[in-house]
Amino acid sequence: MYKFQFQMSFQVSVAVNDAPLQKRTVTPSTTIGDLHSDAILIWKDMAIVYDVTEGNGNGPATTLEQLGVNSLSMIYVYTTSFPCPSGDIRSIVPAQVRLITQFASAASNLFNQAKATAPSSSSNQNARTSQQADDDDDGSIKTMFSRKVLEKPAMLKALTENMFFRLKNEAHKLAFQLPDLVERFTQNKDQTYKEFEAFFRSYIEEEVHKEEIIQNNPNSAEAKMFLEARRNKELINEQYVHSMTHHPEDMIAVTMLYINLTINGVPVKAFIDSGAQKSIMSMACAERCNLNGLIDRRFQSMARGVGGLEKIEGKIHLCDVKVEDAHFSCPFEVMNRREMDLLIGLNVLRKHGCCINLKTSRLEFGNGTSTPFLQSHEIDSHLKEIMALPEEEMHIDEAGPSS
Repeated sequence: MYKFQFQMSFQVSVAVNDAPLQKRTVTPSTTIGDLHSDAILIWKDMAIVYDVTEGNGNGPATTLEQLGVNSLSMIYVYTTSFPCPSGDIRSIVPAQVRLITQFASAASNLFNQAKATAPSSSSNQNARTSQQADDDDDGSIKTMFSRKVLEKPAMLKALTENMFFRLKNEAHKLAFQLPDLVERFTQNKDQTYKEFEAFFRSYIEEEVHKEEIIQNNPNSAEAKMFLEARRNKELINEQYVHSMTHHPEDMIAVTMLYINLTINGVPVKAFIDSGAQKSIMSMACAERCNLNGLIDRRFQSMARGVGGLEKIEGKIHLCDVKVEDAHFSCPFEVMNRREMDLLIGLNVLRKHGCCINLKTSRLEFGNGTSTPFLQSHEIDSHLKEIMALPEEEMHIDEAGPSS
């Protein structure tokens, strides 16, 4: 009876090479080799449990029981075919774990900044960070927007110097407390200190004037307008703190949708944009795929998109596109732009009855063909290749152009 229970099967979530997690039926005696014959690295939940380069006795014959796997575990398997640019396989981190780390980092950084703008209890005040304490000392709103500051030159000078330095070097930190000041400063952020002195004094006088109207004549139309604006800002801050507390994932830029396809035997990564009216191919992509001779230059025109006016060099009326094992006839406008290799717009998506299935993370065609959307690391390397830009200049979270 004991032996039978030990060999009872159960289901565990397994992802291979950053593909979506899928349920696999296993037993405690299932081995690493059974999961994948080419496995070189395995993560269980948030930690590495198998590294082929370590001489710790683990190998393809190691069982899931030995790795501590149970029905609640999430297993991430990486094989010899998975790219490892650094050469150290332990540098591979599952996409899901990277996302969790991003969530945690964004939630921590932005929530700490948001707390500076939200009311806090006396117990919370004792636990404030040194940065928040500095914010209170350097830029207390009540102290700054008072007649006392304007009447004491030394105090005004010290506050002006401090604010000038902070706006020049860390404006993003002040944006949560003083969004209006930051916005107005960034409209002329190259101003000299002398120019800033006049600007900042004028700003303080304006804010003091508002406060005095509210205090002296709270029932006036002007005071009510100022109070309503203040309440709206407080509501925005409350919603922001709530969002960071309960929905931090909303602050993370999502990966745009790309798929692998083939044109004339040349592999291409295509951006799927249902918001674009037409499908677009870059001139560089047309040259790589030997399609120059098929460009009908009678269709030259200008296209207006989010980036402004751009010239359309011509049109390819019938381009054979291979997705998985199926072939599709697609028209493309050809444009000189390096930031987009190939864009599949609404005209092609409608023509072939496509469905963007975000639950399964696949693009499904009307004839039954489906292909997975690319993982973030595949998109990053693709954009760096076609744009020849460093990683910090990549902007994969931007919407595609519309024609």
